[in-house]
Amino acid sequence: MSMLVAKTLQRTAITTILMAGLWTIGCTTHRPPATADAPKPQAPPPAAAPAEAAPQPRLRDLCRGEAGDGELLDETKRRLEETFCGANLWFDGLFGGEPDVENARQTSGRVELSTLYTEHDGFDVRGRLRLRYNLPALDRRINLFLGRDDRDQVVEDRLEGFAIRSSVFGLETEEQWLAGLGYAPPGRWASKFDFRVGGRLKTAPEIFAQSRYRHNAFVGEHSVWRFRETVFWENREGFGSTTGLDFDRVLRRDLLFRWGNVGTISESTEGMTWRSAAVLYHNLHKARAVAAELFLRGATGDDVQLREYGARTVYRQPVGKPYLFGELTAGYTWPREERHQPREGSAMLGLSLELLFGRKPR
Repeated sequence: MSMLVAKTLQRTAITTILMAGLWTIGCTTHRPPATADAPKPQAPPPAAAPAEAAPQPRLRDLCRGEAGDGELLDETKRRLEETFCGANLWFDGLFGGEPDVENARQTSGRVELSTLYTEHDGFDVRGRLRLRYNLPALDRRINLFLGRDDRDQVVEDRLEGFAIRSSVFGLETEEQWLAGLGYAPPGRWASKFDFRVGGRLKTAPEIFAQSRYRHNAFVGEHSVWRFRETVFWENREGFGSTTGLDFDRVLRRDLLFRWGNVGTISESTEGMTWRSAAVLYHNLHKARAVAAELFLRGATGDDVQLREYGARTVYRQPVGKPYLFGELTAGYTWPREERHQPREGSAMLGLSLELLFGRKPR
C-alpha cells in the first residue's frame, strides 16, 4: 500500500513539475550571435584583456537547494520548491528589476492525494495542488494562486472544512484547474478586504472576479464571531454572493468548539445552498489532532431541501516526515438528492496524504 501511495505521489509531483515547466521556458538568458559582417574590434594587449563574462545561470539554478539523501519524498519536495521558485523569478522578471531569490523561495503549497468510499457513491480518488506566492510589488500585497481544487471553495468562497483541514471534505463538488491574482489592501487584523481575479483552465475558458470582506468580533477572552461576505461574478454563471458566519469557543487550551454556517445565492441557481455544522476539535500535540462533526446541508430552491445530514470524524498526524500528513476520515450520513429517492444511510471511509512544500505553507 505504501509503495502504491508513493508511486502515485511521484506521478502527481512529476505532472506538477511538467506543468510549471511551461512557465520556465525561456528562463535562460542568451546573447545574440555576432554577425559575419560585423567589424572585428582590435584585440587589446593581453594584460588589459577583460575577463570573459560568466554564462548567465538559469533561474531555477538560483533556487537550487541542497540535495537530500535521495529519498523519494525529500527529492519530490525539493524539486517542487525549485521549480516553482524558478517560475516565480521568471514571473517577477516580466516587471523588470533584479531577481529576488529570497522572496521567490517563500512560495507555499501542497500536493494532496485522497480516496473516499461511501455506500452511496462508491469510490472516489482525487489529486489536488495548491500554490500561493506573494509578489514583491506593493509590499507583497499582490499574490499569485494556482491549483486544482474544488470550484465552490475558490470561486464561491465556500469554506466548509473542519476546524483542522481535511482533504476529503466537501467531496460533493468537482475539482478544476484554477489560477489568478489576488490583492489585499492595508487593513486592520480584525477587519479586512481582499480581491481576486482568475479563471478555470479548460477547453472553454471561464473567468471569475471576487471581492471578500472579513470581520472578527471577539466576545471576552475565549470566544469570537467570524463574519465573511463574498461577492463573485463568472462569465457563464453570472453574479452571486456567499455569506459565512462562524462562532468559535475555546473550551480548553487543547479543545475548541466551532459552529459554522455558510449560504450561497447566485443567478444560476434557485434559492440558497446552505450548510450548518457543529465541530469539536481536540489538539493531541506533536502535530496530531482529531475532530468530530455533526452537519446539515441543503438548498431552499430544490425539491429536496435537506440534501444530507450526518456525522463524521477525522484524525490527522505526520507520516514519517514533518511535511507529510496523513488523514483518516470515517462517518455515517443520510443523503437524498431526488424526491423519488428514499433516504438511506451511507457509511463513509476516507484516507488522504498531504505533502507541504515551501518555507511557509498556508
